[in-house]
Amino acid sequence: MSKNDVLTILKQQVKPARGCTEPVAVALAVSTAYKEIKGNVGKINVKLSPNIYKNGMRVGIPGTKEKGIVFAVALAVLCGAPELGLELFKNVNDSFINKAKDLVAENKISIEVMNRQKNFFIEANVLTDNGSACCRVKDNHTNIVYLEVNGNVIYSDEDNNCIFKEGFNSNKLSLKNLSIREIINFIEDVPFEDISFLLEGVELNISMAKKGLEGKIGIGAGMSQLLQKGIMRDDIVNQVRILTSAACDARMAGINLPVMSSAGSGNHGITAIIPPTIVCRYLGYDNEKLARALALSHLITAYIKEYTGRLSPVCGCSVAAGIGASASIAWLLGGGYKEIVGSINNMVGALSGMVCDGAKGGCAYKLSTAASEAVIQAYLAINGFVISNYDGIVGDDVEVTIRNLGVLSSEGMKDMDETILKIMTKKTC
Repeated sequence: MSKNDVLTILKQQVKPARGCTEPVAVALAVSTAYKEIKGNVGKINVKLSPNIYKNGMRVGIPGTKEKGIVFAVALAVLCGAPELGLELFKNVNDSFINKAKDLVAENKISIEVMNRQKNFFIEANVLTDNGSACCRVKDNHTNIVYLEVNGNVIYSDEDNNCIFKEGFNSNKLSLKNLSIREIINFIEDVPFEDISFLLEGVELNISMAKKGLEGKIGIGAGMSQLLQKGIMRDDIVNQVRILTSAACDARMAGINLPVMSSAGSGNHGITAIIPPTIVCRYLGYDNEKLARALALSHLITAYIKEYTGRLSPVCGCSVAAGIGASASIAWLLGGGYKEIVGSINNMVGALSGMVCDGAKGGCAYKLSTAASEAVIQAYLAINGFVISNYDGIVGDDVEVTIRNLGVLSSEGMKDMDETILKIMTKKTC
């Protein structure tokens, strides 16, 4: 794989996103269909794979105090701007929110969970007084593969005519063709100007963290209070932990600001960016060093997601992005291949069993754990403390470890989403 191919993957995987990306992906499908047909809404039916439904049930919609997929669908019809991709809710205001509430109350929106669709799948069917439109999204959040208007097929993946070709599944580029060593070599050799765009994510994600702390929204603000009371130490581990969780608090609460995503997820981006940023600043390094560390973090995150799946039963925000963050921190600390691999294996040993039980405010608790472990496991690896390759799913080499993590997710947890959904749908709150 050429350096240009790797850069292409980086640019595809690292983009601004506004709000939790699963309801946003649903809104993208709905708004794309509605934009083609327009008119007065008669009925909207949305079909989802279980993992999309799970991640949209309880999460806040950006710019509102509302939660869930149904409200996201209503808002998408009224103000969704599909040309903005993952920032399609950028123009939300009180008028649109009130109209969306009215649309929800009319009971014109229905959601179906397609249990046989184990992978990433969204189908939006919009019926208005002008006719009908259907839009499908597959494999990643912005990969529209099918668009039909009044029975006429406008776009189809069979014709290789997809809109928003932003994911590596769309253009067949795959990091699986690289080794971890080759990824490390890439981030050390690539010209700084080619990866300087990654620094935008620092400003976006730190700004979101500040919103979480200022608003005293969740666990980030709570731990900040514990630190002020002397219950927690004011050290690099806890600084990373507080800022990472605070950014997640604000994002999951629906604060209408973008974060920089990683591998199609805003929370992945928070974990992949904030820990190495804080450590880099703590060590006194410049922006070039930070950009290279961020490139490593994002690429390792995307590499792992190719094995575990775009939406997996394993909490990718903690496991995949946490591993990416730890690898980049080990590199910042002066570690070579051996120490970086050690940090990856340590993180797999520490966090591989963390499951995804849907997107919601509580994700901040998981990101908090992942962020602090990313720092600790990197420092341990630098000091020669590395988990044995005889332990659990840790393999003889790092690529085997990551493949084993993928097997754990795809085969060992194949019924996990269904089980979690059964639990979640029984709840009355």
